[in-house]
Amino acid sequence: MVNNKQVYSIEVLCRGKYESWEFEKEEERDRFYESVKKKFADHAFEQEPTDVEDTEILQLSANSVHIDDEGEVDQKMRYDWFHYDSFGNMLSYINRQYKNE
Repeated sequence: MVNNKQVYSIEVLCRGKYESWEFEKEEERDRFYESVKKKFADHAFEQEPTDVEDTEILQLSANSVHIDDEGEVDQKMRYDWFHYDSFGNMLSYINRQYKNE
């Protein structure tokens, strides 16, 4: 019996706060992730913020987890960074759009 499991999610991590949303298909998740990135592009860091306090960074990530029937986990993650001040707006936007998917 094969019990392979796929989990596709978007996650927001900021100042110890964590939220995530799951998707049935990787393509749906990728489309949604890109729409969030586009919506908040003016709040994004151009590159990985190395000279900025962690408390000033919001991390948006797309996570793909594959668990095979032996329990082996293969995880792929990509992420983008945004300024902390967009946290509330991004959370509201994701929650509104996610319900409409």
